[in-house]
Amino acid sequence: AISTAGGVSLEALTPGLMLRATPGVFCAGEMLDWEAPTGGYLLTACMASGVVAAAGVADFLAGR
Repeated sequence: AISTAGGVSLEALTPGLMLRATPGVFCAGEMLDWEAPTGGYLLTACMASGVVAAAGVADFLAGR
């Protein structure tokens, strides 16, 4: 897979990957503005950011 630059800037997100401007909306994977070399890094980062976003969703729903 080859990714392209662009997406939601990390400054626009909380540590749990929720959009600061739109509470309750979370971003992960290719929605994020970052670049990495090919070779499995993109898949790994997509899954890892999904885990972070899922924890952010759980915290948001729990009112934390």
